[in-house]
Amino acid sequence: MRGFEGTRARGARPTRSWPLGPALAASVLAVSALLGGAVSAPASAAGARGAPMKIGLVCSCSGPLASSYRVGPPAYEAWAKSVNARGGINGHRVQVIVKDDGSSPGTSLAEVESLVNDDHVLALVDSTNNDVAWGDYARDHDVPVIGGGAVTILDLTNPDFFAAGQTEDDFIVAQVEAAKKVGATTIGELYCSEAATCQELVPPLRATAKALGVKIGYLAQISAGAPNYTAQCLAAKNAGVQALSIGEAVDTVEAVARDCARQGFTPYELVGNGGVATSFTTSPGLGDRSIGFETDIPFFVDSTPGTRAMNRALERYAPAILTSPEYNEIATISWISGLLFGAAAKAGGAGLHGPATTTQIYDGLYKLRDDTLGGMAPPLTFRRGVPNPVDCWFWIAIRHGKFTTPYGLKPHCEKPPPGTL
Repeated sequence: MRGFEGTRARGARPTRSWPLGPALAASVLAVSALLGGAVSAPASAAGARGAPMKIGLVCSCSGPLASSYRVGPPAYEAWAKSVNARGGINGHRVQVIVKDDGSSPGTSLAEVESLVNDDHVLALVDSTNNDVAWGDYARDHDVPVIGGGAVTILDLTNPDFFAAGQTEDDFIVAQVEAAKKVGATTIGELYCSEAATCQELVPPLRATAKALGVKIGYLAQISAGAPNYTAQCLAAKNAGVQALSIGEAVDTVEAVARDCARQGFTPYELVGNGGVATSFTTSPGLGDRSIGFETDIPFFVDSTPGTRAMNRALERYAPAILTSPEYNEIATISWISGLLFGAAAKAGGAGLHGPATTTQIYDGLYKLRDDTLGGMAPPLTFRRGVPNPVDCWFWIAIRHGKFTTPYGLKPHCEKPPPGTL
């Protein structure tokens, strides 16, 4: 895994303002169809008077990892619609332009180039595993990448990526600590073959497990398209694995757990981020044998002012995703990514005296100090010119057929052990 290379000092940014473009680009039709038309054009903003604040969302909403990502765009659109219904941000409505890259790096780069050069977006939202194809392009064109749900090394190497929750460097720490919570001393890892990010996590997993006193019994790469996972389940069982992490999309996680259960192998499943869905509570091999972590406040929580506001907006603007078996943390992260953009725009005074600029968005991000976005995220602080990892997570588990927060709703913060990255 690469460390914190690739940073560059950055002084004052050139002010970039965008001309008023077309009224609104249509959202991705494939995503809309998959989610019952949940993705649609934002409603008109009552009282909004200025040019729209355009945001580009790039999603792998089709392809092998789509079952994790599909709920992201409609949730982000719901945030935009809720903002527009209250008059927008500083008198400007929010316009979200969604692109589905089909899990293709080349398509992903082309879409970002179009969003930057043709649509003149103020920010990008990263919901794709192909961000390495365009991360430097966004940086070179001074367009911030604000949240989105992708697990990406760019949060650790590119100062223009602003995570809305826990970053990749801390995933392994959370995973190993989760195993220790259930008394597991030997863990296993099945990691995806579809994204480089999955392979990048293997070296720090070895180092972190050793530093925290846990043995790795079994490591293997898997594909979402495999006919079954019986061989891997038996190998992990024979290796004495007591807690197993499956780094794949939600439907593959369920398939692996089901195949393992058929072999009489029911280790604790170490689950997290977009690899968790509502269907886990009844899926064979998961259920009460699951413990894990989420990068932001868990998607199933409805007991705080922030989560209640989010759920009301989703019920109004994207009700289909709430009943989808794929509903997962990516929806919450997407909503919170919208909150982060809004907080930055307000802190930076974006659009108060003319069109909003990327400089104002950057300035607003750098003004945030331990901001939890109303209790929805870990404390967020961004420093200029350097990467900004977020080393906190929220604990989750499944008990008696229901998702729970076994250690409360306060985020747990823990940095990776020295020398593990």
